[in-house]
Amino acid sequence: MKKIYVCFLIIIFLLVFQSFAQDYKWYKGNTHCHSLNSDGDAYPREVIRWYRDHGYNFLVLSEHNFITEINPLDTDPNDDFLLIQGEEVTDSYGEIPIHLNALNAKKYIAPQQGSSITETLQNNIDAIVAAGAIPQINHPNWKWAFSHQEMSQLTNVKLFELFNACLDSNNFSAGGKPGMEDIWDGILSKGVLMYGIASDDAHNYIGEFTPLKANPGTGWIMVKAQKLSIEAIIEALEKGNFYATLGVTLKDIQITDEKYMVEIEPYKDTAYTTTFIGKDSKLLQETYGTTAVYTFKGDELYVRARIFESSGRIACTQPVFLQKQ
Repeated sequence: MKKIYVCFLIIIFLLVFQSFAQDYKWYKGNTHCHSLNSDGDAYPREVIRWYRDHGYNFLVLSEHNFITEINPLDTDPNDDFLLIQGEEVTDSYGEIPIHLNALNAKKYIAPQQGSSITETLQNNIDAIVAAGAIPQINHPNWKWAFSHQEMSQLTNVKLFELFNACLDSNNFSAGGKPGMEDIWDGILSKGVLMYGIASDDAHNYIGEFTPLKANPGTGWIMVKAQKLSIEAIIEALEKGNFYATLGVTLKDIQITDEKYMVEIEPYKDTAYTTTFIGKDSKLLQETYGTTAVYTFKGDELYVRARIFESSGRIACTQPVFLQKQ
């Protein structure tokens, strides 16, 4: 009887250990791309094949004011590649482009318009939420459309494109104009929580890949979820359990009540600098190497991390607020 009891305990331990070991995994995905159903140059099946063949785990097809039905395209629901239905709700205020993705869109969502940039953004956000989808603000700096001043007034939206890899998305500051990280810190410094997405906004899959084209594979997110399902991926996005990257890969991110830890997956002999950033873009700490740990002091409004690789590639992790808003 004692041997049976011990064997039973061992089995229970192994099952519990296995469940913890498989609790979370990293999944590579893209939430913004186009096919011939809007202004891309490849059929939806060709687009899906590209991402599937290049190591992605999930993809959102986000056509301009059009829903690409995924059921006919998702031929094997049991494989390791997930399609999530979406739409890029494409609106404007005057000549200012206002584009938002509807992630996990069940039906077509029409552009809502408005009497200002902020109202146009909010009307479209409200329509996306009312339709049961998740809003994502796309490329705020494209044509220098809007900044933290408009975005910090919005409600019911947590996701925006921090990095849109298209050449004319103006991701970085130059000429006295703010880059997307400046805009992000402006939003966060007002006490408004938003999570930064990276996407390639791909349009061009055919022919030569060049920096002047909107090619796939240039920006993506890594999502930490319990399983590869629409529900799990969407839940992780809404909770900020992901990081945005233009090529840098992280082993893990751990945030406790005391510390913010980032562990980097090194690429060959590249060097890394991790910068921890707080309110008003304040540099809190700079760390060299593949492991960076920041100990909270308690007076920061928020803390986020930026990882820069000597090859020029970047990743950004999501902010954690240390003070109640």
